[in-house]
Amino acid sequence: MDGLLVPFKTTTTNPSRTWKDEQHLLDVKQTEPTRDHGEIDSPAQALEILKAHPQQEDLLVVLRWLRSSSNSDSEFNIYGQTSQASQIIHTLVNEVLPDLWSSIHNDQTRKAHKIRKHTISILSSVGGISMITSRLTLLANSKEHTEENRKAKDAGQTQALDDTLAVLESILESKDVIQSIWSRLCSCTSARIRQWQLWKELVALLGNGRVLSTCAEADDKLAKSGRTLRERSWLSDGTKFCSWVGLNLSYMIDIPGEKSNDLRKAWVQMLERALTLGHVDSIIDATYCGIINGSRDLTTYLDFTKILKSSTKKVVVLSLLRVLARVHLRTSDRIADCDDSQSKIGSIAALLYGFVKQDQDIANILLEWLSSDGVVQDLQIRRAVIASLVEDFNNLKTAVADTLRSFGDTLYIKHRPVLHQEGTTENLLLLIGYAHQKNPPYVASVSKSSVYINAISNRLAASSHRASVLGMYVATAVSQLVDLRENRMNFGSEETTSPEAQRYLRLTNVQAPVGSIDGLKSESVTSVNLTVGRFKKAATVQGDKSKPGVGQSSTESKVISIEEVEDGSESEEDGLPTYAKPDSDASDSDDDPTLVERNKPTAPIYINDLISGLHDTENHDRHLLALTHASPLIRRKAAFGTEVTDSVEELASIFSGLGDKWNIENFEELRLQGMIAVLVAQPLEMGQWFSRAYFNGEYSIQQRAVILTTLGLGARELAGFAKEDMALTKTTQQSSTKAPPSFPSKKLPPKLHALYTTSTSSSEIGGSSNAITTASRTLENSILQPMALQARETLSGPNALKVRTFSSRMEVEKRRTKPIPNALAKVVADGGKHNSPLLGIPLLPLFLKTLSLTLHASGPSTLPLPLMTAEFLSLLLSLCPLTTGNLPITDALLFAFLTVLEINMASDQGRRLAAENGKAVLEMGEWVEGVLGGIRGDGEEEARVKGLAAGCVGRVRGVVEREERVLVGELVGLL
Repeated sequence: MDGLLVPFKTTTTNPSRTWKDEQHLLDVKQTEPTRDHGEIDSPAQALEILKAHPQQEDLLVVLRWLRSSSNSDSEFNIYGQTSQASQIIHTLVNEVLPDLWSSIHNDQTRKAHKIRKHTISILSSVGGISMITSRLTLLANSKEHTEENRKAKDAGQTQALDDTLAVLESILESKDVIQSIWSRLCSCTSARIRQWQLWKELVALLGNGRVLSTCAEADDKLAKSGRTLRERSWLSDGTKFCSWVGLNLSYMIDIPGEKSNDLRKAWVQMLERALTLGHVDSIIDATYCGIINGSRDLTTYLDFTKILKSSTKKVVVLSLLRVLARVHLRTSDRIADCDDSQSKIGSIAALLYGFVKQDQDIANILLEWLSSDGVVQDLQIRRAVIASLVEDFNNLKTAVADTLRSFGDTLYIKHRPVLHQEGTTENLLLLIGYAHQKNPPYVASVSKSSVYINAISNRLAASSHRASVLGMYVATAVSQLVDLRENRMNFGSEETTSPEAQRYLRLTNVQAPVGSIDGLKSESVTSVNLTVGRFKKAATVQGDKSKPGVGQSSTESKVISIEEVEDGSESEEDGLPTYAKPDSDASDSDDDPTLVERNKPTAPIYINDLISGLHDTENHDRHLLALTHASPLIRRKAAFGTEVTDSVEELASIFSGLGDKWNIENFEELRLQGMIAVLVAQPLEMGQWFSRAYFNGEYSIQQRAVILTTLGLGARELAGFAKEDMALTKTTQQSSTKAPPSFPSKKLPPKLHALYTTSTSSSEIGGSSNAITTASRTLENSILQPMALQARETLSGPNALKVRTFSSRMEVEKRRTKPIPNALAKVVADGGKHNSPLLGIPLLPLFLKTLSLTLHASGPSTLPLPLMTAEFLSLLLSLCPLTTGNLPITDALLFAFLTVLEINMASDQGRRLAAENGKAVLEMGEWVEGVLGGIRGDGEEEARVKGLAAGCVGRVRGVVEREERVLVGELVGLL
């Protein structure tokens, strides 16, 4: 039996080589399954997971551990600002959030909500805010030194900038962020010096305006990019940002169990820095409303303001007066009925009396204001100030003496505006009235003093009639208070008996006792709640197409509070923003619970996930998500990292050969957007790849048409025409529905209708060529329209008889296009080299239009323009015989020739074209004249081809007229 089986060949196998071969065969990129990190026991392990591009489940585990370790008595605390905590925050901000935030921010699932909540809590620290601000600065100031991938970089940086700004908004939207940060600094930082260093850093971020200026710069870059659909962030608005700071300062006062001097010092530092931002009224308005409407104690607030500097006190008090007058006293009449708004004036007087009673410096500030700037303010706010001052008789005597001195000063009477003098008169009558109520003998002594007598004499002797009348009012009013009826002064003039005089005289009888500040709460609560509604809507709908700011009216109270809107149920953690409840899912409403899909696919956040989703054609939801998020993900990832660079050819291969298995509605549009994103990410490399794929790849006619469309639109985007072509990729599937309905009235669905009604060639090419056709038509019109206008001007008469107005010149300057950076010019010559023949007649028109658009997009300043022109003209001449009886090819050939002429005329008026390619130009001109004379028919296509031919003839004749001497030799050669 042993002899029956004879070995034919014996081979010795190397085990290591076999293992390598197997590894080579099995080297397929697969998504690593989610690992179980439930036993995280060190910050180093958490940092390792964050650096390994975690999925949502892994990230949630790490975030939970970071928060739980910070709330417990463990050695590590993420709020402690240690080296490990800084590394974790840096990785979270610069590596994890750029990938995950855009996908979880609008996701209403419970898992995404928890990730957002934990992330915001962890970054609500000095280190987190500082790290995000630094990233915003980096993204806002970044400039690419190479322009090959500038467009892709800009798109990715715009998305990253938008996401980072949204993260910072989510962190700072709470009303007690500063309070919680201070509490964590006190609890987590044992060293007092380190605690104050971190607090000063926070003051520099918020109070000095670093966050405000950085967000404004980021918003400005987003607005210039034209790629964002959101409104400007409230963080970049000085008024709204300062309102937020003021509201946080009002909550910082009421930290439970802490009324130390350190807290007062920290509060004063933040307030004094914030006041330098230039929006004083917004800060004081928010702080005041936060104290009046909340549970904060006014006495505590007065204790905090008492330690302010004298200059800061003056700024705060004067701003508070403006706020009180705007919010509570909206009477426009300066001499209003004194019986109105008694309770409101008494409540304001009670608030001001609380300051005056505890701090004499504030009383002196109010006295100075009353005799200077306050005289032009509304009468009601002055009544409140006077009512708060007269509780102390010494203050009342000082106010009467200062006002009476100003009232009778000769220079004051001559040079002060009448409006100021009227206010001084009202103040003097109010003060004398209060003094008479408290101490009548004092008023009698004042009426007999030399200061009073001189004041009345100066007034009556004034040259200004109005000044004299005001003196009569004061003299009459004081006489009615101190003299008997038969001895009272009576000037016997009409002015002293007029209704105006009666209103002035009634000021001495005003009684506005100090009331309670509770009368200010009702109106302030309404103002706060209105602003809260707007702010909460802006905070929770950040992913929508519009993102409103915090407030809208600059005249209202800009308090950006998220208080007094309780749910009834408290959050899992205190101090965290409340998000809206997730919407109900239609798939969860199925009667049969076994049919409910629990493991729903999520949007890809890494390029490997995108590739896996595009390959997974068996799972409709996952495949659709991958296709929908492909373009924005590729553009975003092109801005940083090497994910796109490492997988760019694989992505292009997948998109080029991708089929529509599920009949997705916008499949062609989504695929084209993804292919353009791949091309823009790596222009030189992928331009060559798509060129080779078109000529040498095993693709169908329709797939080749998509490749041509990608090359054409991608080249225009690199050249700076992205805005003009933005709508082209969105209309490729809808072009057939835009035409008006024709007989028959009922048609098949668009796909079946195109299948049975169009010709074989057009149906094979599909709707992807519509974008190239639309772009070529737009370019064609932009070339022919100036030529038609110039011809009309020539036929209208000689230029000497035409008058051009200056306004018409301004209109021409407005329509003149500004130069834009052209990243295509550097790569166009090397990106499309090939040595393969053309692939059939059906694709020839699309091929020529794509080359024409690419040549035009490269611009007249591109260095290889002469070589490109010579090669293109040679190709066009070789294709002239194919145009017989084929109108689409004729149309494309004429458009290509017109583009060559236009781009060379813009370069050097056609000199080089005539010198180097004169023979080809004359041959093409001769062919065009033959086409123009041989077209028959009056249809729309025939008329358009005739227009193109006429434009080409006009351009050729213009070149010949300018360069006649150069072309005469070529013309003799043709003869």
